[in-house]
Amino acid sequence: MKNLKQYAQDYVNWVLRLGKIKAALLGLVVLAVFSIVVQILLSLIFTGDIQANDIFRSIAFGLISAPFVLYFYNLIVEKLERSRMRLEQSLKDLSLLREQDARLNVELEQKAEFLRSFFDASPDLVFYRDEQGHFLGSNKAMELLTGKTEKELINLMPADVYSDETAKLIMSTDKETLDTNMGVTYEQWIRYPNNKLACFEIRKVPYYDRVQDRHCIMGFGRDITERKRYQEVIEKNSRDKTTLMATISHELRTPLNGIIGLSRILLEGELSDQQREYLKTINVSAVSLGHIFSDIIDLEKIDSRRIELFRSEIEFSQLISNISHFANLMAEQKKIKFHIEYDHDLPPFIYVDNARLSQILWNLVSNAVKFTPAGGDIYLKVVRYDQDHFGFILRDTGIGIKKNEQRKIFAMFYQVESEDGKKAIGSGIGLAISKRIAKLMGGDLTVESKPNEGATFTLTIQANEVSAKQEMSINKHALQVLLVEDIEVNIVVAKAMLNKFGCDVDVAMTGAEAFELFDKNSYDLLLLDIQLPDMTGFEIAQKLRERYENGDVDYLPLLVALTANIMQTKTEYQQQGMDDILRKPLSLEALADCLNRHFDEGFLENSSENRPLVATQSTDNQAFDCRILGELVEVMGKKAVLANFELFAKLMPDYLHHLNQYLQQWQQTNDEKQRKAAADEAHKIKGALASVGLIKLQKVAQLAQTDNGEEWQRHIAEWVMQLQQNWQADLAEAVEWVENIA
Repeated sequence: MKNLKQYAQDYVNWVLRLGKIKAALLGLVVLAVFSIVVQILLSLIFTGDIQANDIFRSIAFGLISAPFVLYFYNLIVEKLERSRMRLEQSLKDLSLLREQDARLNVELEQKAEFLRSFFDASPDLVFYRDEQGHFLGSNKAMELLTGKTEKELINLMPADVYSDETAKLIMSTDKETLDTNMGVTYEQWIRYPNNKLACFEIRKVPYYDRVQDRHCIMGFGRDITERKRYQEVIEKNSRDKTTLMATISHELRTPLNGIIGLSRILLEGELSDQQREYLKTINVSAVSLGHIFSDIIDLEKIDSRRIELFRSEIEFSQLISNISHFANLMAEQKKIKFHIEYDHDLPPFIYVDNARLSQILWNLVSNAVKFTPAGGDIYLKVVRYDQDHFGFILRDTGIGIKKNEQRKIFAMFYQVESEDGKKAIGSGIGLAISKRIAKLMGGDLTVESKPNEGATFTLTIQANEVSAKQEMSINKHALQVLLVEDIEVNIVVAKAMLNKFGCDVDVAMTGAEAFELFDKNSYDLLLLDIQLPDMTGFEIAQKLRERYENGDVDYLPLLVALTANIMQTKTEYQQQGMDDILRKPLSLEALADCLNRHFDEGFLENSSENRPLVATQSTDNQAFDCRILGELVEVMGKKAVLANFELFAKLMPDYLHHLNQYLQQWQQTNDEKQRKAAADEAHKIKGALASVGLIKLQKVAQLAQTDNGEEWQRHIAEWVMQLQQNWQADLAEAVEWVENIA
């Protein structure tokens, strides 16, 4: 069979080499000869005689059929040859594909080996697990972390490798990744087999294994232990820096605030013109020093992005007067003339941070004086650009600033060099701070200058026009105040101001003294300095709040921080236990605002003109304050307010029992301790009544707590009787009013 195929292939090759025409002619001859031979043989076999006619017929038949036979035969041969050629080409293509496939397999294996080598060489963790948590693979870093080879890890669970706490977090994040079908990134501390503890930032992503038809997790982990440690060091340094700045703020501002506060108090007294001018100079100099210190403190605030504005209503004419005053004071020292002009359409009052605005203007005037030679001039023009934008244009006749340095002067710590190459005197932070504050105020600070022609600084700010500021209201408050302060000069200033408001002030210079006085007396207000010899004001506030929450004390007075530290915001103080904050130097305006905001008319001092409540009931018969109760319902909800009423109803009989007990013992023995105990108990009752809005009886308790001598002796029994007889009825009215609120 093999020889037949070979003969057929040889014949086809021979036909193709001979050509179609020659092969056809040759085939015709061969066919004719074949026909004659066959005819002769057949004739001899069957007849034994050869006839010429038979031979001619065979030749004729062969010649007639030969073309058709040869045509189809050649056609078949040609098709077979084409099929053979296509088959050969297919075989060649298949061989080429096999070669390519082999090459691709080699490349794929090489890439897989490279990728595996890359994963194994990587210091980062690489692992993948199925949805049940079984390990499916890992790299060398993972083997080092677990102490197991990849083969040993496969099919193990995290609980088989890590501690229970570590495994629990791993499984929970696996579940989160699969449930959300999103990547999860978190930090985790994991212990090596050698007990080394390391922190890893781990990233897990979901993927689907199409071969095994299952959901899996691929994870990557980077060792961030060093970064965490450096971060802790940086955070500690930042805290230390903040603490240092806070300490500097307290220690340096303390004597400065004493100068400012006492000079303000003296300026309110009767003085000669010369004395008043001297005191103004002292006050302005102290304020100027405060501005310099504010620049230093603002460095830390800008660095931590915590600088903020405290806007208030400022009288524009007073602002201009203050600018003119300190500018003339500084200019006179170098025999420089200061000129000021302003538009006539300036509003009477604007809403702006006066301290920050003064800080910028002080820096500008200070620089102008510094770089203007003796006998020169400084000009300040105050203009109004539109409804709420204002400009302060300061021009001097000094040495000027080169063009290439005009942008640099607003950079931190940059100092302009003079012609002799010397640096200017100063810290190089004033203009940088001023520009940042100007931008915070919705404006900017720019400069135009030419050498030896002076410089013009333009400060623009945004400030809304406001109505006339109300006169400071100094209401006489019958407040028991505990001042916790360790600096004598601050005590003098604070007591002087509190006395103006009619407050009775006790002083503690340490935290221990503060707790001792707090336990002996009842107070409406605690002013707490932050830096004390034995503890901080924050610790005092937190301990008092803890005692109140534990039920150790019945009433917690208002806790107000009194501090020279300007590093922290009001919110930060509130987070550490304070209710409010008063900043040093303490001003009458700020103190009045604080007292008037937190203590209403119920705390007004009882003077000789005060009379018992029975004489004034006709003017105010309202048992409770609808506004207060409405606010309580809005904030707490009706149910909580009614529950508060129930608690008050349970506590009030005990309060009254103690009050009667102290009162009777005082009446029988005339013991001053029992008299004070009765007043203190009345103070507690006043606070309890205030918490449920019973204002009529609150006023009675206010009278009962204020022991002002003979009048208290005459009416205390009557006031206690009013409390006993009326509290239940007044409470019932308040409960009914709250219940009827829609």
